[in-house]
Amino acid sequence: MPKKGQRLPWRVSFTWAGSDIKGATAHDSEQRAVQAALDMFSTARQRESELEITIGNRDTGETYEMTATHAIVKEVKASIERARSYAVNGADAGVIAELVAETEALLKEVKGTGSMKLRSDLRDELTDALKATAEPTTEEGAREVAVAPAAAVEGVVMTTKEAKLLDEGVQAAREAVALGTKMADFAKTVSRVQLAMRKKILHDGLPDLLLISYKGREESGRIYKLVAQELDPADVTKRDSLKALMRGVQNQNAEVLVSYLRGLDADKEAGLKEVEELYPDAAKAYLKAAAKATEEKPASLTEAVYTLYAKKGIELPRKGRAELARETRAAAKALASGEDSKLTAAQRLTNYHDSTIADLTKAETYVERLTTAAQKRKAKAELEAIVAKANEVLAKLS
Repeated sequence: MPKKGQRLPWRVSFTWAGSDIKGATAHDSEQRAVQAALDMFSTARQRESELEITIGNRDTGETYEMTATHAIVKEVKASIERARSYAVNGADAGVIAELVAETEALLKEVKGTGSMKLRSDLRDELTDALKATAEPTTEEGAREVAVAPAAAVEGVVMTTKEAKLLDEGVQAAREAVALGTKMADFAKTVSRVQLAMRKKILHDGLPDLLLISYKGREESGRIYKLVAQELDPADVTKRDSLKALMRGVQNQNAEVLVSYLRGLDADKEAGLKEVEELYPDAAKAYLKAAAKATEEKPASLTEAVYTLYAKKGIELPRKGRAELARETRAAAKALASGEDSKLTAAQRLTNYHDSTIADLTKAETYVERLTTAAQKRKAKAELEAIVAKANEVLAKLS
């Protein structure tokens, strides 16, 4: 976890092709810089934009270029692993064929020197993954449950776009339950679909990004209801898989939302269009700030949206669970090794605070899994002890 006042040596410098938009983001490690670059390329591809990125270290002078190929290869590798999982678990042939088609479409985007060999090698990996077929299943076991299109849900009127989103979410949830593996991949897909749904539902005049409204919760939960209707009441394994998916989506929601919000600044032109459409007051604030912006203090679409929600009393997350967990581990390591010995008392207190909040956020996941009254009583007593200690520290500030 970057400490307060810590110098961030790694820089991701980017330029959007066809425009004068340039920028840079700072990171405390090469790993995080690379991940940030890959995320930006993914955003660029979704928006059909071209991007040039250079990663550099100000301390060592090391620099190297990142290309769109890096991001594409990463996605292809993930698709290959999904294909292997599908094959091993005897997924429906249509599902596998759809994944293969998506992977082929990605492979066609691989360009540049050595692209022919790279595409060939990746196709060979895909072929090998598809050969990892499990023992043949019975016709009953391989049958895909037929369901009505989401647009035909009784009593619900939807636009074509809304129905397409619901169908996409239902299909991903259905695959997750059927396979029972790689739940994190499916959870992220469902979470992204739900975010797209939430952007169309208003709460207090703004897109309901945090599922505060009843309608928002109802629409997001519709995916699970449709899949649950397909399941045999006696099939405990698949019903448990559906519950696991729901927990996984809940865990991914902050990750997906934070990535979306940060992405608004990744492509300023496309981001501005999004903000003007969904958050017009934030767009006005951004344009006003942009007129006074400098290279050291650039205007931020992301921050404009955060500020807009904050004015409504809504605190949007700035970090996902995985990022908070990484920071917790890094902070614990730094505190144990004495690496933060040169920090001021205020900076050290902030680091302890961030580490504690991250730990409690992680603990929340396990609290939700407690099933017996005894377990809940024990957990409650432990958490009350933490609250009591926090109050002791708080009292010293008065």
